[in-house]
Amino acid sequence: MAVTEITAELLVLNTRSADLPFIAGSGAGNAIVATSTTDGFRVSPASGEVLGDRLVFILGSDGSGGTFTFNAGDRYPAQRADLGTLVITLAADDGRVVSVETSRFLKNDQTIDVIPSTTGIVLTAIHLPKAP
Repeated sequence: MAVTEITAELLVLNTRSADLPFIAGSGAGNAIVATSTTDGFRVSPASGEVLGDRLVFILGSDGSGGTFTFNAGDRYPAQRADLGTLVITLAADDGRVVSVETSRFLKNDQTIDVIPSTTGIVLTAIHLPKAP
């Protein structure tokens, strides 16, 4: 099965966002339910942006819970990749917001790979706007 591609949604200052769900099966936006526990998600930056310290993930689970594994990056010089992967565990019907250190997870192609433990969990990537 192929990687599930997600493009981070760039928020707009002082503006209500799209409906962004915390649990699978609700809302719109880029919230995508996992379809493969092998290939997982590949998160790309919003158009014209780079994945940096303004990236936030909304993680949600269905009735079974599960884990999200953020793979260590390979981006040169990958300053923090030596810290390895990060695993976030969710209980059943749980939702969490996570801000990650991109220097630990970013790959050379400006993406971050996240592997789910089950297909009943959902990932949303949010790119926070810069203040003028």
